[in-house]
Amino acid sequence: MARKGRGRLNSLQLLPPEVNHIVSWAAGELQNTNRSQLDIYQEFFDKLNHAKRESRGELEFVIPSFSSFNRYSIGLDEMTREINEAREMAAAIAGTFDAEESDDLTLIAVEAIKSLIFTTVRTKRGKLDTKDTKQLADALRSALTAQNISTTRRQKVEAEYKKALGEVKDAVRKAGVSDETMVEINRRLGIT
Repeated sequence: MARKGRGRLNSLQLLPPEVNHIVSWAAGELQNTNRSQLDIYQEFFDKLNHAKRESRGELEFVIPSFSSFNRYSIGLDEMTREINEAREMAAAIAGTFDAEESDDLTLIAVEAIKSLIFTTVRTKRGKLDTKDTKQLADALRSALTAQNISTTRRQKVEAEYKKALGEVKDAVRKAGVSDETMVEINRRLGIT
């Protein structure tokens, strides 16, 4: 049976919002590998104790144990590694596509999503409730929005390219470059 909701909160999640800055500080220190986790925990513990004393009883909370802090540290490290890995993969993939290829991929993805939606509607006719229909409509709207953004971006890039090309031609003419030389430069650059 699948678990519903987010499950039981850990001791760091149960800390009051008034000490969020201390938790954020600890997360930053854990990301910086200059100090040991034990040193960071000791200072974390001291800061929470100080906040508790300063509140004069207005803040009541249990300071997380070192084992809870360790689990938090491990989870934070795993999440950071996953984010960095995803960022590196996205950068590597993005470097392999130009705007036109990206636009083509968007068109292919949108067509695949539309096809999936229409297939689902056709095969589940009479079995879709309003929630299912809304989800399909949202998916279609998102796909079409992505397609429109991609097309708009491509058109903007093409307009900027044509403008820059015109400015280069004007500058070249003013510099006294012959038409034959300009034709040769364009041929070598693949500009028509």
